[in-house]
Amino acid sequence: MISLSRTGWLLALAGVLVTVVSVPLAATAVHNRLTFGTFSTSGPPPRVGWCGRTYLAGTSVESLAGVQAFLVENGQHGRTRIGSTPSGFAIVANVMTPAERAAYHTNVCTMEVFVQTGPDRYLPYGLSGGP
Repeated sequence: MISLSRTGWLLALAGVLVTVVSVPLAATAVHNRLTFGTFSTSGPPPRVGWCGRTYLAGTSVESLAGVQAFLVENGQHGRTRIGSTPSGFAIVANVMTPAERAAYHTNVCTMEVFVQTGPDRYLPYGLSGGP
């Protein structure tokens, strides 16, 4: 039987604590990198991964009225919160129903998502690679 000294027990305990803390942090960082293209947890990310597709950030911020006008122009209406960025910004989209996807013969859930960066500020993200 192996006997550990007091120092040995403290070192073992410290190792366990470091593992317990670092594994969830590393998992979160890897998820953010894969889904949002960044390890950063501040500001809007360079991309959003959702519904099996990648959406790339646009260059101009829109108002809520601008987002609604875009949706109307494309025969859509309404927004649904689909997630949050690592910095806590809401991600919203006009999500197609399964029936709409079937009618268009596509597995794309939406063509564009929006990250709400302020009370009346939305950064559009367009579908990468097309439908």
